[in-house]
Amino acid sequence: MTDKLLRTQLYDWHKTHGDVVPFAGWEMPVRFSDIREEHMAVRDSVGIFDTSHMYRFFIEGSQAVDFLQRLTTNNVRKLEINGGQYTTCLNENAGMHDDLTLYRIEENKFIWITNASNGPKIWKHLMEHAPQYDVSIQDKSREIAMVAVQGPQSMTLLSRMAGMDVSTYNRFTCHPAKLAKYDCYLCRTGYTGEDGGEVLVLNTPDTEEGRERAIAFWEELLSQGDDLGIKPCGLGARDSTRLEAGFVLYGNELNEDTTPLEARIPYAVKFKVDPKYIGYNLLKQQKEAGVRKTRIGLVMVDRGIPRKGYAIQLNNERIGTVTSGTLSPLLQKGIALAYVKPDVVDTGQVVEIDIKGRVRRAEVTNWPFYDPDKYGSTRVSDST
Repeated sequence: MTDKLLRTQLYDWHKTHGDVVPFAGWEMPVRFSDIREEHMAVRDSVGIFDTSHMYRFFIEGSQAVDFLQRLTTNNVRKLEINGGQYTTCLNENAGMHDDLTLYRIEENKFIWITNASNGPKIWKHLMEHAPQYDVSIQDKSREIAMVAVQGPQSMTLLSRMAGMDVSTYNRFTCHPAKLAKYDCYLCRTGYTGEDGGEVLVLNTPDTEEGRERAIAFWEELLSQGDDLGIKPCGLGARDSTRLEAGFVLYGNELNEDTTPLEARIPYAVKFKVDPKYIGYNLLKQQKEAGVRKTRIGLVMVDRGIPRKGYAIQLNNERIGTVTSGTLSPLLQKGIALAYVKPDVVDTGQVVEIDIKGRVRRAEVTNWPFYDPDKYGSTRVSDST
């Protein structure tokens, strides 16, 4: 007997308008129209994603900073109020329990946003360590819907709804905001490479009234963004946009046996911290001695789409494995993230991928896979 799949507050809307599939214990929309159309809406205008399946833990108390510094790898003490940071949570062997975003909303109050697949595991981890500190932890995942608004027109839409220019909020910040008539937290982050935000919509519990309120907010976004070319987007476009940006995904690039240094996300790790986080000593040793494997990007030279688990070869020797792969809507080529042995390939070098028994060439590259002057949050404005 399998566990019953969970549903977000927006499920009824998704079921009516999209294709719903099982994902990480939830029933989530994989698409509403064509995945490529949704992908390009995010790259060219604005797309919205239901991210309510992720977990939102509110942590507060006089020792919240010490508690979070013990459990996460970035420098919590440097977070200003309304500031945010990308970070990781390690096990004793410096492998990753999860990657997450941490926001400081008051002096001693934080929001921890973690992956859907890891929510129960992280909750247990927090509960195991909380008794050693003066902290209280609340799981508000089912009380607050969350929607990602992404794309070059995202801040135009959010500013329109806020009645003020919210693009003045820096990246990796989290501010209280009223969008239309809805009280929210506007977090200036995302998972597509594009500009935008993730909106925590307050007062949207998993009740009939709360679900209606969440759906009304979702429809307000669609209505006010209609002239901007807005599209609702599903898991398909979420994965293809994050992969074009070169972003890691837990269960693919990240797991309990992979360190942040091997994943090449060193910006999530600091070593001048107090107290030292779980896994600190082994991670510090790896920094000094070198990694066991390293993440690379690949763009297909030959026809073919690399997929998770495919072998990577060099001179007839297996050197690594694809962890994520797809057809890039922008490049119209297969792209992939992979792990290989350290120091065996360089950027620009050609390797081979075994695609269903047929050897196909791919070039080692860095990310993002798109031109950052034309796409992504660093794009050059058309007006310059």
